Amino acid sequence: MTLRLRNTLLISLAFVSAAGLAIIARTIVFNENITGAYLLEWLPMIILNLFATITCIIIFFTFRNTASSEIFFYYIFIFSFIFDIFRFSHLLTPAFPIFTVYPMAATRLAYYGRFAGALSLFSAGLFTTGLEYQRMSITSLIILVLPAVLVIVLPVDVSSSVPGGTWEIGRFHEITIALSLLHLFAILNFLIAGQKNESREYLIIAASLLTAICGRELIFYFTGWVPAAGFILMLGGTISFGLRTHRLYLWD
Repeated sequence: MTLRLRNTLLISLAFVSAAGLAIIARTIVFNENITGAYLLEWLPMIILNLFATITCIIIFFTFRNTASSEIFFYYIFIFSFIFDIFRFSHLLTPAFPIFTVYPMAATRLAYYGRFAGALSLFSAGLFTTGLEYQRMSITSLIILVLPAVLVIVLPVDVSSSVPGGTWEIGRFHEITIALSLLHLFAILNFLIAGQKNESREYLIIAASLLTAICGRELIFYFTGWVPAAGFILMLGGTISFGLRTHRLYLWD
């Protein structure tokens, strides 16, 4: 993947992320009941999409001339947050009635973002171990296609909802374990890279990644005020990850 192609893809994803904000704005216009406690349900969705859009733009302009596979895949991880709007399909139905007809689609789309995000972090870790930069294209294709296949076969029970805002899915525990392993291997790869290159920066990046992952889990699985702690962790982890990766490539 050339740097120009990568940058074109990144800016395109930033525009798509901004489109997520447009969907939220359209829904708010169609919904006259967004007041008081009801607004609390909207806050995670609004803040998460704002975070994704702003972070994508900042990363693009900061690293547009840097051939960093770690940043590229972390960018996709951040971009995957926009799929969280489908966790709140009950809030979107006034403007998009399709979700009353296809309730399972919203949950599948939400988990598509989860799978793509986890695979992105796993890929970021793989490239720190010496995987060739030229293999980014095929890796990116896998990140896009594999989650789509997984969510198509994902069993969804529309008679039972969960606190995170989605319908209950089959094999929840197995999926949670698989996602956790992807996150774990991503962190381990950064630790291995740190030991291999005798670089303290990789160790700090691994800690930053762990912080961001913990924040992501709090945001996805909880409602109310708990996601606020998740946003703080996500913000801190992302800033640290970006700064340390930028410093790493400056030294290189």
